[in-house]
Amino acid sequence: MRSPALAGLFFSCAVAAADAPRLSASGQAYFRRFVEHFTPLVIRQERRGGRQNYRWDASNRDCAGLVRYVFHEALSRHSESFFAHYPDMARLGNYPGTGELATAARHWAQGNQTAPDLLRHARYLGREIELQNLKTGDILYYESSLWHIRHVMLVVRSGSTAFLVYHTGDQRDELRIRTIDDMRRQNEPQWHPNRENLVFRGIYRPSFLD
Repeated sequence: MRSPALAGLFFSCAVAAADAPRLSASGQAYFRRFVEHFTPLVIRQERRGGRQNYRWDASNRDCAGLVRYVFHEALSRHSESFFAHYPDMARLGNYPGTGELATAARHWAQGNQTAPDLLRHARYLGREIELQNLKTGDILYYESSLWHIRHVMLVVRSGSTAFLVYHTGDQRDELRIRTIDDMRRQNEPQWHPNRENLVFRGIYRPSFLD
């Protein structure tokens, strides 16, 4: 079933540590539900202007910073001030087994500052995009010295649709959301998520997720 919030908005690498913990099935389900509910709220706040998102400061505003921010909140235990800022998240609430989320958060945060750092905390899935295999939390990576590109996009699913959410990472300071097909129709071929595009380096999945 498609998330109304998302639908309305339309919007080679090693694991960082061999002992990086994998979340339990219920922990992974909670993490992905959180990302699917929280991400459209982040975009909506941005569109209102004034950078109103809770705890996302100016020093962290780039493509990797968006992923770190969303993941940090998804792995955190939240106070009443968070739920006051995002009332819709109160229905999801805190995960009861927050100890495992905190452990995953500590591993995820270690030395995790740039787009390439994100990949060192993830495993490589390949360059062939099969929509049915994409999961919320997957990361698409683009890199080219010629185009001066190092860029990540976050996969957020809404039913059968996989959205790509990303920060432009430049002076425009914008959040954008597109479908895979929309990205493939872009006029700039370096952004096409196809194996024929050598700038597209592939799909990665965070080490704490199946």
